[in-house]
Amino acid sequence: MKRFQVTRLILLVVLLTGLLAGCSFFQEKQVTYQRFGSGIDLRLTYYARKDRVTRQTTNSTILYSALGVTNKAGAKRILNPLAQKYQGIKGLHEKITYHKYYAREELSIDYTKVNLQKIKSLPGMYYSGSKNKQISLEKSEALLQKNKFVKVENKNYKKFTKKQLTQKPFSITDFNSIKLAGSSLETAGTTVAALTKELGRPDSSQKTKTTGEERARYLWYLSPLKNAYLAVYTTGERITTKMLSRAITAGTQISSTQFDALQTGISYADVIKMLGEPRRAYELRSSSTSYSVLTYQDKSTTTKSYNFYFSNGKLISKRES
Repeated sequence: MKRFQVTRLILLVVLLTGLLAGCSFFQEKQVTYQRFGSGIDLRLTYYARKDRVTRQTTNSTILYSALGVTNKAGAKRILNPLAQKYQGIKGLHEKITYHKYYAREELSIDYTKVNLQKIKSLPGMYYSGSKNKQISLEKSEALLQKNKFVKVENKNYKKFTKKQLTQKPFSITDFNSIKLAGSSLETAGTTVAALTKELGRPDSSQKTKTTGEERARYLWYLSPLKNAYLAVYTTGERITTKMLSRAITAGTQISSTQFDALQTGISYADVIKMLGEPRRAYELRSSSTSYSVLTYQDKSTTTKSYNFYFSNGKLISKRES
């Protein structure tokens, strides 16, 4: 699933128009739907008189891991530009609250006040026009069900556990804590069994054996949407290579000025300290030598990235791509 589909769910507003009349003297009723999964809890309630929807509320909770980011700053880079488009519209209120490891969004629409023409092009909108510009409850419910929403009775929602809401996303610190073993003489390296205990069973594995020791690759998805992952490569029981990769919007975004300021000889740890969380990290251990790469995205464009190359923890070269 692409990232815009994720934000589409977070900022979902279902607008369908019917040809049915509605009068204010009919008693208001409400129906509630939920879509739960992939790190997102989206709850939508319609308020209607007969078949005419008069207002709507949407409450969403999204784990940062679902966005492929590790903190508030990363989440804000993705969500704030979208949320900004919802501001200053009469009849519509939208607010995002950022917590340590998840964000909550509140969205309300008063269809007696809002201009449908102004909001139909907002990100996440589903809209079908009609001559009388009214919102049909029946058609809205049909569209929700088509998009895997489930009707909720008596507030019987599915919920994230406390552990899910307080679990820190996998970060560069966790990546760096994985110790590689360059030879069979090293015994202090991290094992696949230890990673499995921490991250759970690998989402995929591949083993090959030609001559000598067996070689394997193990991969764990770090996001419900599979836009971030950790991969390790083994020779025998030793992890010799590791790689962390995340969505293009994840990690700290840097400028060409910051890139130019870093000179060869600076340490791997200091680069991370100065620049923050990278989008991608890679390390290979061979005998007594380690080779590492850190990748950061440019803050002004998604088509440019900066790569830093290290040998035994010291910067030896860098490249803009």
